[in-house]
Amino acid sequence: MVRSINDLTERHGFGPMASARRPTFSAFSLRDDPDGLWVGEEAGQMLGFAFSWVCRDFWFLAQLFVSPGQQGREIGNQLLKRTLDHARKRGATNRALITFAFNRVSQGLYIRHGLFPRIPLYFFSASREVLASPLEGEQLQCQPLEPANLPNLVHIDALTLGLSRARHHRFLLGESDMRGFDFYTGEDWFFGAHDTSFRP
Repeated sequence: MVRSINDLTERHGFGPMASARRPTFSAFSLRDDPDGLWVGEEAGQMLGFAFSWVCRDFWFLAQLFVSPGQQGREIGNQLLKRTLDHARKRGATNRALITFAFNRVSQGLYIRHGLFPRIPLYFFSASREVLASPLEGEQLQCQPLEPANLPNLVHIDALTLGLSRARHHRFLLGESDMRGFDFYTGEDWFFGAHDTSFRP
């Protein structure tokens, strides 16, 4: 995964972005639903992998990576077919994933399988003066997520996704090397997010 991401971002001029870390959430997802993980291998060498998870009728492709030297061999296509079978077997009618806007190869792969962009976010720019000026209006507050915040996260999921991801949040809140933060205005809970880039 790290080699694939960094190969892609370096080819597009962004430099390396990924670093190796323990695959704790992947391992949790595998225990939770083993049908969501597929690995492509040849002669004992892993060429690529994909894993997805399902909550009720919502299927999410969490990861699909092919080793840089193995791309163009239809490995990604075969992995995606198998993860989409996972969605069909579980009766998922709402399918989603997140990918880099500049990765046109993967976007083409997903579109060929009926996964079209819903929220195409591309590049944004602003002048230095605008970014440096004080922000107007009420400012967001920030605090670490705690297990007591789980009902709020479940409520946000219900409003935005129409389902509960309580088991995912419960797992992530219990991980010792992972921290999450909530952002809010006044007394209102605004947003809850897990971010593995913040480490103790």
